[in-house]
Amino acid sequence: MQLGAVNHIAICVSDLTRSMSFYRPILEFLGYENSESFPGVEIWESQSTGTAINLWQAKGEHIESRHYDYAPGLHHLAFHAAERKEVDEFYQLLSEIGAEIVDEPAEYDYAPGYYAVFFRDPDAIRIELAHIPALSNPPGVG
Repeated sequence: MQLGAVNHIAICVSDLTRSMSFYRPILEFLGYENSESFPGVEIWESQSTGTAINLWQAKGEHIESRHYDYAPGLHHLAFHAAERKEVDEFYQLLSEIGAEIVDEPAEYDYAPGYYAVFFRDPDAIRIELAHIPALSNPPGVG
């Protein structure tokens, strides 16, 4: 892993069991494996990226709080798709598991060829899968 690469992201969830049911097919599709479990924590690791996603059981008075995109903290979490068709396949998976779709797959003006789907997890955290051709085929690679 290189200096500055994201090591892990920890997400607090209101119901770890419910969130595991939701995230399992999503993270498996994205190439993550449920590598470790501790009381109140599930760790998913990607061997290809070296990044981990940790799901933590929320505690105390915050357990009923829902995420709001424009409150201080995380706005959204975006994963990379190497190909546009992966975004479409992922959208099918999201539909099958009943995920709340924020925006169906579409092109966006953020970068040339930017193609993404946006959805929410059970605690309203906005998540994106994006295909950005320049990241999939950087100059001098391939």
